[in-house]
Amino acid sequence: MEFGLFSNGERTNSVAADSYDEDLFEVITADKLGMKEAWISEHVSRTKGSRPDTMPVADMFIVKAAAMTKKIMLGPGVRPIAIYHPVQVATDAAVADQLTRGRYMFGFGVGGPGGDQMQQRGLGENSTNLRRERMHEAIDLITRCWEATEPFDYEGAFWQGKGINASPHPYQKPRMPVGVASSKTMGTAQMAGEKGFYPLFSQYDEPHHMSEMAEAYLEGCDKAGRPQIRRNIRACRFIYVSDTQKKAREELRPTITPSIERHKRGFPHHFAHCLPPSGDVMDITWDYLVDGGHWFVGGPDEVYDLCKHHYDESGGFGTLCLVVGKDWGTRQQRARSMKLFMEKVAPRLRELDPDRKGELEAVY
Repeated sequence: MEFGLFSNGERTNSVAADSYDEDLFEVITADKLGMKEAWISEHVSRTKGSRPDTMPVADMFIVKAAAMTKKIMLGPGVRPIAIYHPVQVATDAAVADQLTRGRYMFGFGVGGPGGDQMQQRGLGENSTNLRRERMHEAIDLITRCWEATEPFDYEGAFWQGKGINASPHPYQKPRMPVGVASSKTMGTAQMAGEKGFYPLFSQYDEPHHMSEMAEAYLEGCDKAGRPQIRRNIRACRFIYVSDTQKKAREELRPTITPSIERHKRGFPHHFAHCLPPSGDVMDITWDYLVDGGHWFVGGPDEVYDLCKHHYDESGGFGTLCLVVGKDWGTRQQRARSMKLFMEKVAPRLRELDPDRKGELEAVY
């Protein structure tokens, strides 16, 4: 197993530069600790309710982060490609891959519900079906831009072009690694397998849901004649390590509780897979999320057990990404948690290989 970050920006600064500096600190820390990769959330502004420190263009952040780190791979997690012109997206990504000399990954998805970015750009209603149709056509055109050896014509339902010649091509050949958000529909997870993309699972995906989506991904691999490689699967979890679970709970309680309350009101779907017995999202509390093992919080032994359980119950995955980008606890506490994880938890998880024959026999 490898380890990384999912920088899912949710800070409370009035100046974007302050939040970006905090995000950079976490990516630099991860690089120093030997983490393999970092996915940077891209949140496009909405007409109402958008934060002043949102991260709408992850690629610009990524090239700066690459200049301040040594080895860590970096990618947007994810670009909502339905709302952009695919030729420009392909060009931007190729330039980022060149500037980082092959430390770039491309991540895309349909985008979160509730936004109005389609209407802002005059692209039609912000329906999930329309965005998904545009996403599928966009990734087809984007990958052609990266891999075409000659100028080509394109006639799609949403985009058309003559003599398309996107330059430069990616630094990595034939293209950089590509990840796709795969939490919502079986079709997207299956597409990841068919196209050879990494399936990216959300921090809100419980093991049973992730297992179902992973099977769709593996079916896609089989359909396209590709090897069924679980190591390509990325799992994201909120992980916080302290000396004991009691200490961990209390260190985060003052700053994490207001965030949970905001999510319950504004994004109740985030808790769809971990509702309490009452079935009412408003009954969710910080202690409920920790007690139920939905968020991995505690001392090193407790966090290891939670990670291993998630690995076993989900069927296994190759990279575990720690959710960061939050003002939960202090900067020093967050850095110490990452250090404790890499020193006392990661070494015990690193030996796990979901493609090693027989490893998960005890589960099935």
